Amino acid sequence: MARLAITSARFALQALLSLLVAGLLVAAATLLRIALTPQLGVLSPFMLDVAAVLVAGLIRGPLCGALVMLGGGVVGLQLFLSPHGVPQSGATVALMVFWGVSAPVLVVANELRVQLGQAMARLSAALDRSGRGRTVP
Repeated sequence: MARLAITSARFALQALLSLLVAGLLVAAATLLRIALTPQLGVLSPFMLDVAAVLVAGLIRGPLCGALVMLGGGVVGLQLFLSPHGVPQSGATVALMVFWGVSAPVLVVANELRVQLGQAMARLSAALDRSGRGRTVP
């Protein structure tokens, strides 16, 4: 029973951390996109959010990446494609394209994250077997 509580607490902490990272990434991408608005206008409202999805998938995994996809999409739609509270023509299509492009990016980022973790584990095991992984005081 105690182990289940620890596992649940750890899961909740990891989910909270993913939520925090996702929020920070969405905020950073949004602020940067706002700074670029004078040069870009209404073009490419989600371009930086795709990069944020990639980063989220690499550093925290699919939950964080999905949160960035959702948050970046909603924020981008409201700020860049709905200037008086009413979505512009084609705004929904732009949002769907963003999600459609970001989903495979997230899948690839997560696969890369998993493969990198496995490679690092194999490298660590090989170093331990050869005695090079030990540090001498």
